[in-house]
Amino acid sequence: MALVGSGCSRSRNENSVDAATPRPASTAAPTTASASHRVDAESGAAPFPLDAGKLVLKLEKPIDLGPAGAVVATPIGALFRTRADDLVGHLLGAAPSAVPKRVGRLEESTDASGEEALASRAPPAAFTRGSYAYWVTHGKLVRRAFTFSPGVLPGALEVLATDALDGAQVAADTVIAGERRREVAIYIARAENKMDERRARVWIEGAGTAALSSEGSGASSVALAPSHAGLVAVMLDLRAAMSPVHARIIEVGESGPVRLGADVVVFVGPSPEGRTEVAAASSSEGPIAFIPFAQDTSSFGLASLVIGHEPRLDAKVQWRLYPNGLEPAPVAGAALCGRTWVAYARPTASAPASPHVLVLASVEKGAFGPELTAAQGFDFMSVSLAPREDGGAWLVWVGNGRSWIRAVRCG
Repeated sequence: MALVGSGCSRSRNENSVDAATPRPASTAAPTTASASHRVDAESGAAPFPLDAGKLVLKLEKPIDLGPAGAVVATPIGALFRTRADDLVGHLLGAAPSAVPKRVGRLEESTDASGEEALASRAPPAAFTRGSYAYWVTHGKLVRRAFTFSPGVLPGALEVLATDALDGAQVAADTVIAGERRREVAIYIARAENKMDERRARVWIEGAGTAALSSEGSGASSVALAPSHAGLVAVMLDLRAAMSPVHARIIEVGESGPVRLGADVVVFVGPSPEGRTEVAAASSSEGPIAFIPFAQDTSSFGLASLVIGHEPRLDAKVQWRLYPNGLEPAPVAGAALCGRTWVAYARPTASAPASPHVLVLASVEKGAFGPELTAAQGFDFMSVSLAPREDGGAWLVWVGNGRSWIRAVRCG
């Protein structure tokens, strides 16, 4: 997301490692709770919190899903958005399985053409509890139904809006409104001309789209999290000199358009230094947003913003500083095993050639807890978490040139 200082951390080791050669995360990632690397003494930063054996998570062996692609975690496995805008799932079920079953369009394909179809640099889809996948392609917000049922192909491609910004991620969820289940998706709309803002919009099943960003504000990244009042949309607005973070309640009824609460600026971050994505998760205090930011001119890290059930000005902000900058700086949050957890990649030390690590950390009232290492290596491009019915979750990431999934169990 940002590169900080003259010794910026890069996504590839330019000195001693052949970056074109993938490093299997399974050989480096521990299967039980372990201490993360400490920051080297030269960095001047405080050591990262060590796992003192009090974490309530256990990690199963990572599974190699295939080439680096547009893949996202779901409650029963992983879902790839293919290069042809189709869907391919890796079914693992509610409990971990030794071998995932490929389902969808390439169900029986194990040859090179099938692998090539999975290799994509596009953003992954957003998958909902209603079994729909949402994404943007060719300027359109689209979705397909996907049930993860062997022998059942993905649903037809549905076009939901024609003003979407290519390359932007989508956030979506399924809401129970009375006796109805309704799908909700938020996305970034293209600016109509050079002087206009790129704004967030909301689509709801049965009522079409509506403006989500208020007049005069914009959006570059969006996230959704459940709250007592319905959903809370979090919108990051990257500008030349600052990065306002907006939050807005979305209320969903049994029919008709959504009802929007006030558009509240909950935090104003620094000027952007690269592409930055926002993530969000639920907690007992209400939604929490996670944003990789430069805290100042010489430090970079992950900010947690306690949005609360009712968004308010000056949200409480706490930091997990990294030894150096990182781009991309993937992050994902979810409620699992009775707590809120965040997954993120960071450098292990301040040197530009330092390896990276993918970790899980608990979050309590916005404060970051000890880290649990999930994978080590380079080039972590994306990460996602999806809670399972048993209380655990699936952790999916793209790193070391491959796509991976790992079961997270409650200890």
